[in-house]
Amino acid sequence: MGLLYRETAAAMPLLEFAQAAAERGFDSVAIGEHTHIPVSRESPFPGGGDLPDAYPEFPDPYVALAFIAAQTSLRIAVTIALVAQHDPIALAKTTATLDRMSGGRLTLGVGFGWNREELANHGKSFADRREIVRDYIRLMRTMWTETEAEYHGTHANLERSWSWPKPIQSPVPVLLGAQAGPRAFEAIIDWADGWIPGGHDLDWLATQLEELRSRWVDAGRDEAGPVVWPMQNFVLTDEQLQSRLERLRELSVHQVLLDIPTAGRDEVLPLLDRYANVLAASR
Repeated sequence: MGLLYRETAAAMPLLEFAQAAAERGFDSVAIGEHTHIPVSRESPFPGGGDLPDAYPEFPDPYVALAFIAAQTSLRIAVTIALVAQHDPIALAKTTATLDRMSGGRLTLGVGFGWNREELANHGKSFADRREIVRDYIRLMRTMWTETEAEYHGTHANLERSWSWPKPIQSPVPVLLGAQAGPRAFEAIIDWADGWIPGGHDLDWLATQLEELRSRWVDAGRDEAGPVVWPMQNFVLTDEQLQSRLERLRELSVHQVLLDIPTAGRDEVLPLLDRYANVLAASR
């Protein structure tokens, strides 16, 4: 079980949160990415309603995760990394270094991005974002794994090059965070190692996983199947969590990510204690 957390200046500090998670036996900490949030706010928040206060305050995830990795034994993850907003050569170096120095603990959850203005500030077309992410991940994976890396795509090019360090994981696991559907599953099968689904309906998830795994096998991907990290983004009672863990275990998911509310210590720590007790009892 992993934890997703969004820090703000008024909330429990991220590093303290990660240390508390490690002390209570959780497996990973995941944090999101937004370089900035344009004030214009023309793009609607995908979750509906107002944009949560935490989003303009996201730290740089790669710097923050380096601190977490240095002070805990947790697995670290970016969920969701906005790969299209980066230079892919530089991001390949950053992620390889982070995986190497953390002892092979990085998972990269990536998304296409929902904020048109944010992406436009980075000089990228919203309409091209899916193809950009695909090209960037392919280039990065080449740099992670090849001694003399070379890649030529529509949106990214790399002449034959050397680049070290190489990540300990060869390559770093890349999971796509996207709504289920033909385009998302095509992308997962094409260039990702797995899926980060959201939603609360586990019957729906079971149906989607059956389809994804069937298409994965038909495409000749590895027999182990796609890596699956479902996100649960509401506060659960002990009974709800226990029931969901049992069902998700039946669905053979690899890790459950619990979305922890952005709040102060007095609210966060008791919630972690409750979840940790349920987790310990279920193992």
